[in-house]
Amino acid sequence: MADFILNQQLTGGMTKKTAILRLLLLLLLLQQLTVVSLPAATRVFLCSRLEFTPALLDMLRRSFSRKLGRAATIILQPVENLANVARDASGSLLLIENGMENSLLPEDYVAVMHLDLVWAMVASLRMPGLSLDQSLDGEQFVTLLRELKRQAPDRYPWFESLNSRVTLRNFDLLFNSAAIQAGVSTESVAGADQKKLWLQPDAIIYLYQAIEEHLLNPFSIEADLGLAMNVFEADDAWFVSQWVPADFLGDDRLCRENLGKVRLLPLPIFNNTKYPRLRLCLYGPRSAGFKSLEDVCRPTDENFIDLDYQADMEWIEKKSADKYDALIMGGF
Repeated sequence: MADFILNQQLTGGMTKKTAILRLLLLLLLLQQLTVVSLPAATRVFLCSRLEFTPALLDMLRRSFSRKLGRAATIILQPVENLANVARDASGSLLLIENGMENSLLPEDYVAVMHLDLVWAMVASLRMPGLSLDQSLDGEQFVTLLRELKRQAPDRYPWFESLNSRVTLRNFDLLFNSAAIQAGVSTESVAGADQKKLWLQPDAIIYLYQAIEEHLLNPFSIEADLGLAMNVFEADDAWFVSQWVPADFLGDDRLCRENLGKVRLLPLPIFNNTKYPRLRLCLYGPRSAGFKSLEDVCRPTDENFIDLDYQADMEWIEKKSADKYDALIMGGF
């Protein structure tokens, strides 16, 4: 059979020796692709401070696979385990937050691409009164919450994952940024109880009063991201904030396939139009053919509020406990 194949190749003017050589080179190339490139491209170790629920991890995996151009298996690791991952995951890809200590990575690893997550308000399209093409400002959001509560007194229209320190940090950061843009002072909370809900000068006061008005479900105080997503998916809330891949923004098909019939909105605080953004940077070994891309992990888009890993972790360590206690007790 082999002689027959080679004889057929010889009819094109190729010698038997040349045909065998080309066949050997082809087999060698296929072996290299199988042994080196495939595992390096499919195993991705992820280290991040976020709560990656199964649903969020699946959205990230799908977005990452589209961008990478092949299926990827993401292996979630604790942030504090980065040093061990960097040591034990030789030859695999590493996905870490921009701002994390990348000096722990192997010497030959370079940044090759990035993937962004944004913190967005997810709104169910099933709710009455939601505009299909306009954003909500703070006053419109509160007005809509109150109307939804009036229509269904036994239902809370809004749910959050307030037991998550990352969520508290997001609210604090975004609230301060939006207040500055709106010209609202956040330096003093004196007389806050007399201000309209959407003009409160502090995120914790705002959330506390939303709970007091029965607009925000009080069980939000005990909820993590997974529970908040489950409540929303069960149609027990019209609004929830959560992390989604940035490429979902403006893409109805991706939203429908991964989140159902929803709209993604900037969090309706004051006149906010920005999304907090967290950048995940992919590192791969030069030995597997990866080339470094300049500035691949440096955010530049003014439509987002880029999170600072070190500043966020410092806030979480020093302030999150007091903020959480104030949210429960109302001690402002």
